[in-house]
Amino acid sequence: MSRNPIACNSAKGLTQLARSPLSGISVCVVGAGPAGVYTALQCWRKGHNVRILERSPVARTQGDFFMVAPQVINHIKTWPDMAEENDRIAADPRVSLHRNTGERISGPLPFRFDKGADAGAELDPTKRFHFHHRPKFLQMLISQLGRIGVQIEYGCRVAEFHEDADKAGVRLDDGRTIEADVVVAADGIGTKSHTLVSGQDIRAWPSRLAGFRAAFPVEMIAGGDAELSERTKILDDGHPHFQIFNGQGLHMTLMRTEDIITWGMTHKDEGTASESWYESVDPSTVLGYVSTIPTFPSFLRRLIEATPKDGIVDWKIMWRNPQPLTTSPLGRVVQVGDAAHTLLPSSMNGANQALEDAIYLASCLELGGKENVHWATKVHNKLRFERVSCCQKLGFVNLAKRTNRDAKTANTKKTEDMVPEQGRWLWGHNPEMYVCDNFHKALDHLQRGTPFQNTNIPPGYVHEEWAVDELMARVERNEPLNLGGDWS
Repeated sequence: MSRNPIACNSAKGLTQLARSPLSGISVCVVGAGPAGVYTALQCWRKGHNVRILERSPVARTQGDFFMVAPQVINHIKTWPDMAEENDRIAADPRVSLHRNTGERISGPLPFRFDKGADAGAELDPTKRFHFHHRPKFLQMLISQLGRIGVQIEYGCRVAEFHEDADKAGVRLDDGRTIEADVVVAADGIGTKSHTLVSGQDIRAWPSRLAGFRAAFPVEMIAGGDAELSERTKILDDGHPHFQIFNGQGLHMTLMRTEDIITWGMTHKDEGTASESWYESVDPSTVLGYVSTIPTFPSFLRRLIEATPKDGIVDWKIMWRNPQPLTTSPLGRVVQVGDAAHTLLPSSMNGANQALEDAIYLASCLELGGKENVHWATKVHNKLRFERVSCCQKLGFVNLAKRTNRDAKTANTKKTEDMVPEQGRWLWGHNPEMYVCDNFHKALDHLQRGTPFQNTNIPPGYVHEEWAVDELMARVERNEPLNLGGDWS
């Protein structure tokens, strides 16, 4: 492969949207969630010809809130039309920690990614806490697709992925076949791409955990409940109040924005949870669960009672062991997002990793060029796997931090014991520049066996194979994980 130099403009410092020269590479993206849509946007920006397919007949409108970290936010802001909208639609809450009695331990304070910063110092706007309502965030990305002239093709259900040395393609359930230089599987944990990529159908399996999740209009709790109104109000400084309740048998979050109330609660899965945003549970199901927690605050009980009957999803938390291969044997099909990996909510990074995937892949295709698509996707896999594996491990670190096995442990936890880990290696990363700096090094490693070590992981960490059940067993036995390296 010849090295035709391509200017590597990092996300940092770009002030206006500039599309790279046309690459001649055709990309078909399967799945129109955040991972798929951002992949399509980035591929278009890098000069590739993009097509995006979605099995749902309409745009998705349901979902909860999720955190988008600085390394992704700083990249999104390089799209001029999305920069202002991104800040406008995101909540910038102040965070407080509580015991499961409702007693406040700390806060409300700004969420600081840089834990070494002075708590009283002015918050760096580039490290702002962007807490996004999933439907609004996705619509922002879809609107940007429309502005660049790319339309989502809805009602396209993929039955099979295939490839040869020159092309990849999908067969739809209506018999149509669509081909491209690269097919991107961004269609979630149930993707049919595993058979091609890994040679077998790799199923995610239940974690024995699930999450009640709800988001509904603020008007639903308006009325005569003074305590509920007070405990869910916007703070005097105008910021939403993100509250975490943690204790024996409970990990619950609650936040109100100007128009939405959202809450979530992790619980043991008794086999009733599903993997769908479209199957709801009655508030009585949640009330039955919290009835086992004697100290559960009464105002939170009333919040659950006020939640619309069709407004609570009981989402089954699935996981899959780290998959070292997310690219097909001939390099024409590549998985991104949940199709490639699943992450515990404790990692707070499922969406961030999916969006990073998009940035990495589009940049690798640009640097590889049309004649070397198969090498570009393999470099993408090489640059991503260890970082994603670390993010999966981070989920277990944070799960262990919030796990409470007895009342004594729950009642003595301090603030630092409850705050999720978010190391600088994670949020201080520049995905686009990392590809520019490391693409050819990784390519030489794959082609010639030259030494190469990823540096987008915790400093000092040495990658080793691991399995979900092993780490989960350590968490349940309250054993230290001993990950090695600097995860701070």
